[in-house]
Amino acid sequence: MKLLPHYFKWIGITLFFLGLITGAIDDGRKGFIEGYNDAIDDPSDRIEINFERILPKSVTHLADFVSIAGLLIYVLSKNKREDEFMQKLRYESAFLVMVLSLTVILIFYGFNPDFKLDPSSLLSLQMIVYLIIRALKRKFILGDYEEQA
Repeated sequence: MKLLPHYFKWIGITLFFLGLITGAIDDGRKGFIEGYNDAIDDPSDRIEINFERILPKSVTHLADFVSIAGLLIYVLSKNKREDEFMQKLRYESAFLVMVLSLTVILIFYGFNPDFKLDPSSLLSLQMIVYLIIRALKRKFILGDYEEQA
């Protein structure tokens, strides 16, 4: 598999955080207000705010795109030391993420038939879990190897 050069990791992570922060400006505020209102038992204590977006909806959509593209660039970038072991870790982690995400979605749909998941949220979660699993597998496998040596 052809991968991007190592320095693309920094480009990818920068794009991810840029998109994440830009997207969270309006969506985070709106989610906070809706969550607060849903948690209030007494309807008279609700905050009645006419929510107005700071950024246009197209900018939030673009921020989601940039965030996912940044994660993809990060995932497709080489490590400083890329060998067969690292490729095996990539494939195993990707397989595990696919199985886990399908299992979690089936469980959610089993308990809540009205469950809806935004595709950009699913992709972002899958990529983040992939990175976590790959890092943990690498740490534990290489940690065991270094202890034996």
